[in-house]
This record gives sequence, structure tokens and C-alpha cells, in this order.
Amino acid sequence: MRVGGALLACWLSVWTAGCGHPEPALRPASEAGTEDEPRVKGSSVHARILALIARGEFTQAQALIAEATASGLISREVATRLTERISALNTRLGDIPASLTRVHNFPTQLKDHTLFEIRRMLQTKDFSVATQSQLNLAKKLIQEQKRLLED
Repeated sequence: MRVGGALLACWLSVWTAGCGHPEPALRPASEAGTEDEPRVKGSSVHARILALIARGEFTQAQALIAEATASGLISREVATRLTERISALNTRLGDIPASLTRVHNFPTQLKDHTLFEIRRMLQTKDFSVATQSQLNLAKKLIQEQKRLLED
């Protein structure tokens, strides 16, 4: 049952956020074994990394990214995107630029929470710390801080 939950969490993570990169590199059919089914290079490593990220195990995910990149199982571009995703999920609301903290109804009680924690609260409908609209505002401020600062 635990594996099923991890797979569900991975699927939900990919479904809600998208994987953030183009289709994985395909091996030529001659290397894949059959011409009908080309193998996706590094797909099991990539899936394990996504599962670790979905569970919030960022340290283990970063270690696996480093190992997979060094061994050539994932490209540097994919590794960069995954590392950026981890960095975004680890961003605390209190870490965003001060000009964004002056937003009307800024949820100050969430300043010590990360994007990962805020997303988890929204997914589980845990509104004990903040209302749904405050959680959505916090999520938006963290995810779109670069775009909001340009306006």
C-alpha cells in the first residue's frame, strides 16, 4: 500500500505541475531490443526522482540527480530543471522579495512555510493555519515572484 501511495503522489505531482521538460531522449530501436517499443533512457531514475520530490525527500532526490547525471542516465538540462523544481518547492514564503510582502492580505502566518508545505495543505484541504484563499495567494506569490516583480 505504501508503494501505491508513493506512485499516486508522483502521478499527482506530475499531473498538477507538469514535469517541466520536453519528452525524454529515446534510444534507437536497435538498442531498445525491439523496433516496436523504443526504451526511454533513464526513465526509471527519472521516475524515482519525481517520486522523491513528490514525497518531499529533496536531499535524497538531489543526491540521485547528481548520481544520475554523473552516470549519464539523465541529461544536464533535465538535472537542472529538476534541481530548479526542488529549489522552488523549498522556497519559504518569507524568502520572497520584500516588495511582494506588501500585497493586500499577505498571509504573514505562512512566512515560515515552503511551497511544498503550502501545496500539501491545499491538497489535503488543511486550513488550520490559513484559509484556502491565503494558501492560494502564498502559492502564487512563491511560484510567480519573478513575473510579479516585472509588472
